[in-house]
Amino acid sequence: MAAHAAYRARALTGMAALICLSVAPTCAQKSAGAPLVVVARVDGPIVAPTRDYVGRALSRAEDLRASCFLLELNTPGGDLQSTRRLIERFLNSRTPVVVYVSPRGARAASAGAMIGLAAHILAMAPGTNIGAAHPVGEGGQDIAGDMKNKVVNDAAALMRSIAGMRGKSARWAEDVVRTSISNSETEARALGIADIIAVDRADLLRQLDGRTVATAGGAVTLKTLHAPVEFEDLTWVERLFMILFDPNVALILGLIAAYGIITEVTNPGAIFPGVVGGISLLLTLYSFSVLSASGAGIALLLLALLLLVIDLYAPTHGVLTAGGLAAFVTGALLLFSNSPLGVGVSLTVVVTLALATAVFFGFVLAAVVRTHRRGPASGPEQIVGARGEARTDLNPTGMVFVDGTHWSAVNVGPTPIRRGDAVVVDARDGLKLKVRRADPLPGEPAVQPPGDPADASA
Repeated sequence: MAAHAAYRARALTGMAALICLSVAPTCAQKSAGAPLVVVARVDGPIVAPTRDYVGRALSRAEDLRASCFLLELNTPGGDLQSTRRLIERFLNSRTPVVVYVSPRGARAASAGAMIGLAAHILAMAPGTNIGAAHPVGEGGQDIAGDMKNKVVNDAAALMRSIAGMRGKSARWAEDVVRTSISNSETEARALGIADIIAVDRADLLRQLDGRTVATAGGAVTLKTLHAPVEFEDLTWVERLFMILFDPNVALILGLIAAYGIITEVTNPGAIFPGVVGGISLLLTLYSFSVLSASGAGIALLLLALLLLVIDLYAPTHGVLTAGGLAAFVTGALLLFSNSPLGVGVSLTVVVTLALATAVFFGFVLAAVVRTHRRGPASGPEQIVGARGEARTDLNPTGMVFVDGTHWSAVNVGPTPIRRGDAVVVDARDGLKLKVRRADPLPGEPAVQPPGDPADASA
């Protein structure tokens, strides 16, 4: 028995040793971190959703203990607050950060130059450029007065500090802010600003392999040759917010807001157009503020809307409509023409929206307004006695369709009104109608319209 127990103990010990030997290489490889490159792509302005996306992708690279985080960048610039947050994130990263200005023809302008300088390694593709980081105000105009000196000096100090940490030229970093210089990839490489010129990602990873950089966690040697690449994509929330910052979408939302609000005003009680218009208006204002829409462009769009509405109530044979459409096209093209983010509205989109606006005002709203102005009478009494149809149950309030328009209504008669019943208007109280059931129930006397002298006898 003792011998058998000893044999079992030796067998178990041997199995444990074999398991440890087989698992040890795997465990060691995991703890050391296998070569891996996490890639994110930014092709557009640096705004809040961009900042969140890049920050999340970098956190993913840190969690995976990736060999490096690669940001492929093509940007005209962005807002300074989001840019500072990204710079702070890069400077405190324990994972090497590589910014690659690509593809050919791309740029790292304004905020992009700051982000590129903050990376541990800056790479550029042939035919790219970097620079022009002079701060500007909302709408792209130059900052006036003492505020200009304050903002410019602050940005210049930030760039000098970054350049010192990355071993780059402080003189170049300051000139990028103060004089808006911009350099090609070969010029940037000669100045020591760009570390690598790579024709594509594979070439970049080959040149990165074996380089050592100083991160917030200490010196790290990159292992990128033949390293697997993991792409970090935008989440659906980030995609949604990025769509809002498309200037074409912002303009479309503005028109939806105008259509919805005007439809609600001319069709009291419709509710849905007003809700959609209100939400679109808030989203439009948010997009315009981030994209730095020009005051002149917004003023022309408001003038266009005013002229179109006036032409509906005071027909001028289309003169005001033509003027409104011209103001709309001009305002839309000027809306983001001086934006520091380098964005603009497509001419095709502007022309399409102008035609849609003409159709909307020329047919839909004009028909509604003409319906309301129909008949010799005027004022609240104009609709009294009109027949219509209940679109909802009136318990006692609901919606009715009278004289070509949806109205909020209250049942003032003794008979219940259900959806689809015919109704007759007793009175109008502002934007609400007082109605009764028009068709009597079996055994019930017919409702006489107000003021009807029928059955009167002397």
